[in-house]
This record gives sequence, C-alpha cells and structure tokens, in this order.
Amino acid sequence: MMRTVTVACALLALVVFTSSGLSDDTTPGKAVKSQMVKGTIKSVDAATGVLIVNQKVGTSVVDRELSITEKTEFVITTKDGTEEITGKEALKLLVDAKGASVQVKCDKDVNVLKVTVKVSK
Repeated sequence: MMRTVTVACALLALVVFTSSGLSDDTTPGKAVKSQMVKGTIKSVDAATGVLIVNQKVGTSVVDRELSITEKTEFVITTKDGTEEITGKEALKLLVDAKGASVQVKCDKDVNVLKVTVKVSK
C-alpha cells in the first residue's frame, strides 16, 4: 500500500513539472507576441537613430523613445505613394514628418521591427 502511494506521488510530481515547463514562454515552437506602439511622430534624430513617438495611454500622452537599427523595416506612405526602406536611412525621410501618424511593431524585448508611417502633408 505504501509503495502504491509513493509511486502515485512520484507520477503526480512528474506531471506537475512537465506541464509547468510547457507553459513557459521559451518553449520552442510557441509564437511570441509582438507589441504595437501607435501614435504620432514627436521627433526624429537620424544621426543617432532615435525615433520619439507620442503615444496616448488612457487620458495622458507618453513619449516613447525607440532605437532604430539597420534591420528595422519602414513603410512610408505620402501623397506621392508608398515607399519601403530598411534601416536608419529611412529616418532622414521622416525629419520633417512631425505629427505624422505612426505604428511601430516591436518584439517582446521592445526592439523595433517595423515602422509604418502615414504622412498627410
């Protein structure tokens, strides 16, 4: 009888530890959710590769400072059409785009993956 209880407890412990490992975010094959930042462009610094976005959070507005890398994808839509460009060079096109609508897709570590800009000027 005691042996049966010990085996049952060991099996229960095995099931608990196995199932807790499956719920971990680092499990291979599990999709990692990206984050979206929506707002307007406050400022652009092409020299340092920084994009500052005003984001409305509740009733207040928060500044988000985002570092742009060479892998960051940009989709810039103006009255002349849509342009796709990669890297910090895109920031040079956005220097005069203060107030333009912007959506920024980031990974779980808040590394900027894609920036979509709609310039209404």
